[in-house]
Amino acid sequence: MITYKIEDGKTIILIPSLEPDERLLAYVGQLREYDLTDIVIVDDGSGEAYQPIFEELRENGCVLLRHTENLGKGAALKTGFQYIGQQFDASSFVVTADSDGQHAPEDVYRLAKETRRHPDALVLGVRDFSEGGIPPKSLLGNRMTSSIFAMLYGKKLSDTQTGLRAFGPGLLAFMQDVRGTRFEYELQMLISCIQSGIPIHTMPIQVIYENGNAGTHFKAIQDSARVMGVLFSNFLRFISSSVASSVVDLGIAWFLIDFLRPILGQQDYLRILLATVIARILSIVVNYVLNRHFVFRKEDSQGSLWRYLSLCGLIILLSSTGVYLFHTIFFVDEKIAKFVCDALLFLLSFQLQRRWVFAARRKQL
Repeated sequence: MITYKIEDGKTIILIPSLEPDERLLAYVGQLREYDLTDIVIVDDGSGEAYQPIFEELRENGCVLLRHTENLGKGAALKTGFQYIGQQFDASSFVVTADSDGQHAPEDVYRLAKETRRHPDALVLGVRDFSEGGIPPKSLLGNRMTSSIFAMLYGKKLSDTQTGLRAFGPGLLAFMQDVRGTRFEYELQMLISCIQSGIPIHTMPIQVIYENGNAGTHFKAIQDSARVMGVLFSNFLRFISSSVASSVVDLGIAWFLIDFLRPILGQQDYLRILLATVIARILSIVVNYVLNRHFVFRKEDSQGSLWRYLSLCGLIILLSSTGVYLFHTIFFVDEKIAKFVCDALLFLLSFQLQRRWVFAARRKQL
């Protein structure tokens, strides 16, 4: 019999489970063959019919935690994280795995080893979706999510929905604070790591789909809506911030144009100039505050104001230059050129604000 060993420090395997069958019993037995014996299983409201399986798991040495009703995969993971933080040694590493047979025990073991090479990072076991035998729904969902994720968050991950993940002891409290209670929690985990400067490493794993993934509890409409909501949340907040700032800019300018009339008399150009400048300064302040505290949520982003103002200057320069070039070289109408340039620069501004202006400083764990 082959003997497997992981370096010093416990490795806790956390498995959230909803309505499992006997395969989970066999799976736990296979994990033990790889010296993965500290196993925490969370029954996420499976009901009485499934208690014999959970009781057998308990009798076989697993820690069993139970939700009386289904709260979602994210909530089950958080329950496990809380228990691990309270009951296990503070130097323990955590590996999360699914209970539906998608993660080979060998890959769980390899990931447990890999996370010790990157103790301050989130390590993902990612599947190669170029292989055959993958259900079309899973293939389409992963590719679409990965592409949007890369575009919005600047990190190319071939598998954003993998449940096989591992991290060191310094990240346990962080993972409990990540928002979400159902399937969207795992995507939010990736976004939160990127926003907080926590590195993400990947390790290839086998692709296993039993019975066309018929055992999944993923609800196509409800859970997909939650995932998309998390995926686009930052960008939608960015749009909302920009709209609010535009309303402030326009509203204050209109107000000052009338308010300054009796003060400045016939000096129309000066009146319009003052109204425009004051309104633009106030709208920039509003946009900066909203982006820092509402969109990117960087309370401790030192120096971000000067980076933001520098970006504003750059955007103005690029916009005016772009409109001029489109109009003079390609003979595009100035108004259309302005619309096209500003739309492209809006996306550029989002990326530069996320990656530079409000960029996270890597946490020391």
